[in-house]
Order: sequence, then structure tokens, then C-alpha cells
Amino acid sequence: MPVSRTVPVGVRLRDVPSGGVAELARAASALDASGTGFVVLGTQVGGLDPSTVASFLARRTSGLGLVVEAAPQRDHPYNIARRVASLDHLTRGRAGWWVLSDDDSTELGLGVRSSWVDAPRSTRNPDAVTAVRALWRTWPAAAVVGDVESNIFTRAEDIRYADHRGVFATAGPLTVPTTPQGEPVIFGPGTSDIAVEGDTAFASVSVDAIGGALDAGASGVVVDVHDLDAWLHDVLPGLIQDGVVRPRPSTTTLRGYLSIGLPAEPDLSANRPVYT
Repeated sequence: MPVSRTVPVGVRLRDVPSGGVAELARAASALDASGTGFVVLGTQVGGLDPSTVASFLARRTSGLGLVVEAAPQRDHPYNIARRVASLDHLTRGRAGWWVLSDDDSTELGLGVRSSWVDAPRSTRNPDAVTAVRALWRTWPAAAVVGDVESNIFTRAEDIRYADHRGVFATAGPLTVPTTPQGEPVIFGPGTSDIAVEGDTAFASVSVDAIGGALDAGASGVVVDVHDLDAWLHDVLPGLIQDGVVRPRPSTTTLRGYLSIGLPAEPDLSANRPVYT
């Protein structure tokens, strides 16, 4: 394989373990020990909400990134921001959001009427990303002082409204402080951390298509895994040995594994304070 660089790797489990969440926990534990960077959890995981599944797996893994799918078509940005931020706290910095274009599994037969807004996904999804990221900045972790002697828990004047006005309108603030990563990692369009469309973006591929994606310039891969044993014992060790993919250290944040910093924007310092 003529790839001369190592790239991050995640997996998407396409076949739900027949043993339910208990078997899923064993699968996640095995991925955690293998050096796989992260797992993308979608609504195909037993029909359960991915955030709930990820929260269940948080205590059963120590380094594996947990990335949950959510579609702004059905999940309002405030709910996405709250759930994924909570997950980042639970995992101590291993959470991410995969921006799903549409979620057919939750349309309930309503088609376009299942969406919060009438905007097409080409404008709806990037705007949702902007709205979520603003909410993640409303309550800076530095505002939490926890001064017992003065009986001051938080510098309330530092908590700001998001005041996002676009396809979605969200004032905020969020109900949890800034997370261990600064904010969870976003895979998707617009102002996301990781692009998932285009030749040089992260590529969602089958095992057989990994080499072609990397030859085309993909910056990382998310592999559809149908045979977990084969991935753990044959495919991943071979990719690591060949220097194709980057194994994850035993413990790290998701941003640390992906080698991406925290964006400077959005800066809410000029926004109106919530408490005056």
C-alpha cells in the first residue's frame, strides 16, 4: 500500500451484536484495548439513542472515542449540544458528534415534515453546527471557581448568551460548563472540526476500500466493520504494522488522538451576560 503517512482510524459497527447492550459493551471494550481511535454510534445500534448507548459505554472504556450520530433534521441544536457536552464530561474528553444529514429511521413516516425547519440540509446542517458550537461556549469552565470560603461557585457574569440567529434561533445558555476538550469534536459540514465530504476529508469506507481512500488523500478513515474479530485480530494489526493508520495511546482525549486544537471561534466575550 503506497501510503507514506499514518492517519487516524475509527469504526462504525454495522452489525449489532446479538447479545444486546451487554455484548456491545464487550465489543467496545475490545476496541478500546485494540488501539482503535474511536467508534461512531448510530441509530442502528439496537434502535437505541446513540447518546444513551455512548453514556453506557463511557464507564466501560478508558480511551476509545465515542462519537454519536445526530441529525439536525430531528434533533434540535440545543438538545444535541446538551447531550454531547454531557457525554464529553462523562468520558473526560472522548466525545464527538457526527452530523448526520438526515435520519430516516426517526422520520416516523412524515418525510420533510419531520424536520424542525424548512431549510434544505445544505444550509440547515452547517447552521446547526454553528449554533451548537456557540452553545458550547456559553459557560466557560474558567467561570467555575468553587470558592468555599466566599461561597462563590461560579462567576455568573462570565456566562453569556449564545444569541445565535440563523436557520435555527438559540439563545442559551447551556446547562453544563465547557467540557474537558474545550468542546467535543464535530465531524461534518460548515465550521466542523473534521470534514467528512471530499477527497481530502475523512472517508467512510469498507475494509476493502481503505487503501483507495488513503491513496486519494483522505485525512482519516471510518471503517464499516461487519466482522469485529477480523478487525481486531487481522485488519487493524496489519494496518498498524504497515504504518497506514495511527494507533491510539491507551488514554487520550479525542482531540488529542486526532491532533486537532480548539478553534478560536466562536468568541462570545462580547455577547450579553446571562446574569447581571
